[in-house]
Amino acid sequence: MLIQRFWSALLAGLVVLFVIVLGDPIAWRVVVFVACIICAGEFVSMLGLSWRHPLAWWAYLIVAEVQWAPHWRISLVMEIMVAVTLLFPVALRNRITLQHSAAALVGALYIGYGGQALGALRALPDGRVWLWLVLILVWVTDTAAYFGGKWLKGSKLWPDISPKKTVSGSICGLVGAAAAAVVVGFIAVPGFHAASCALFGAMVSAVSQLGDLVESAYKRSAGVKDSGRLLPGHGGMLDRVDGLLFAAPFALFLILSGASTWF
Repeated sequence: MLIQRFWSALLAGLVVLFVIVLGDPIAWRVVVFVACIICAGEFVSMLGLSWRHPLAWWAYLIVAEVQWAPHWRISLVMEIMVAVTLLFPVALRNRITLQHSAAALVGALYIGYGGQALGALRALPDGRVWLWLVLILVWVTDTAAYFGGKWLKGSKLWPDISPKKTVSGSICGLVGAAAAAVVVGFIAVPGFHAASCALFGAMVSAVSQLGDLVESAYKRSAGVKDSGRLLPGHGGMLDRVDGLLFAAPFALFLILSGASTWF
């Protein structure tokens, strides 16, 4: 299992590296969009529906709207999204429930907004650095939490939601991300402030772990272990990026709110 996780992560990492280093912001947005469409299909599948189901195509359309149309936040667009979602059980003659359609709307917005934030990070001044920082923080959080929890064990973090996660693993994730942010700051920012970098890293790590717990709660309510089987050793695409979909919008908010002056 660990070897599978390694090779899957390495392959995905090489694709991301290639696109960030050699591609422009549009190329990155396209890669993120494809990943988010896969995530949306997995989310709908967790509801017990096929990725080809009409409700899945509605989720794909919402993801596309959120990521590619900046006007999507206006009230009229949101009202249309809600109205169409509410009409699905009627149009399909109750072959799906309101719970299905409402969950698909929430999932598509959650995935789409996370993807939109990843694209916006790359488009920032020094976008490559900010994007690399966020990706590194989430990866270090996952890795430090996994190995820290495995070695140190101890009390469970939230056993009703994710039985394997431990308090020690969560703390290791926070500490690891804080240290990683300091290292990136040292390399990329002359005269950086170590304490501010560490704070940024720990905050992004905490939100990333929250995103992981949220997806774990979704899977538990759906009665599935993984969101899919696309990535050997990891499960589905959504299993791999659940923390990132939460961390990216939060990091973008911090940066646009002045966090760039912390470093």
